[in-house]
Amino acid sequence: MVCQGADHDFNYGFYQLVVDLIPSGSRILNLGSGIVFNFERLLSEQKKVYISSCDIVPPANKPCFINDFIVQSVEEEIKFNKGGFDVVTFFELIEHIDKTDVLLRNCHTLLKDDGRLIFSFPNLASVYARVELLLGFQPHILEVSNERSDLGTGFFGRLNCSWGTVPLHHIRGITYKAMRGLLSYHGFFAERIVGFSSRFWKIFKLCPSLAPVVLMVCRKKSYARKSNS
Repeated sequence: MVCQGADHDFNYGFYQLVVDLIPSGSRILNLGSGIVFNFERLLSEQKKVYISSCDIVPPANKPCFINDFIVQSVEEEIKFNKGGFDVVTFFELIEHIDKTDVLLRNCHTLLKDDGRLIFSFPNLASVYARVELLLGFQPHILEVSNERSDLGTGFFGRLNCSWGTVPLHHIRGITYKAMRGLLSYHGFFAERIVGFSSRFWKIFKLCPSLAPVVLMVCRKKSYARKSNS
C-alpha cells in the first residue's frame, strides 16, 4: 500500500511560507502527510505546536515531533477531534483522490470556527499546461495511465518529470478557477493565494492563476460573517 499524500521535498521557501502563517500554540492537522514528515519537521523546529498527521500508511517509528498519527483515508469521514484544529493542511494531495468533496468536508468539520485551511495543488491552467495543450501534448501533471506517467507528454514530460515514468496517480486536473469554486461550494473563501514554481518563484507568486503550483490560505465563510457582524 502507498501513502495517499506524498513526502514532498519542496523548496525550503515553500514550506517556510506555510510555517510563517502558523502561530505558536496552534493545533495542526496535516492530511495525506506521508511518512517522512518534511513539513512537520520544519514546523516543529520553529514553532511550539501540537501536530497531528494523517495517512493510510503508518510510519514504522513515529517521530517525537508528531503528537498523533491517524491511520485513515482522507476520503472517509474523519471523526478525530472535530472542531479542534487551528490549522488543517494538505500539500499536493487533492489531485490524487477521487472523493475531493469528502476531503474538503473533513477540513471544514475538523477546523475551529476561526481556523485556517492551508493547502497546495498543481494548477491545470498554469502557463506550462497551456503551452502543452496548445502544442497537442498531454499536460504532464495529469496522467492517463496507472502504469506510465509520461504517455503523450513528449519533451515536456522529460523536462518536468524528474521521477521518470513512474506514475504518481494524478487523477484530478484542477484549474485555479475551479478550485476557487470548489472551496466556495464547501463553505470556504480564500484569504490569501500564492503562486509557486521551483524555477520562477518571484514571478509566479505574483500571478497565481498561471503558476504551476498554487498555495491557498482559506477561512470558513461563517468566520467572515461573524467578523463583519
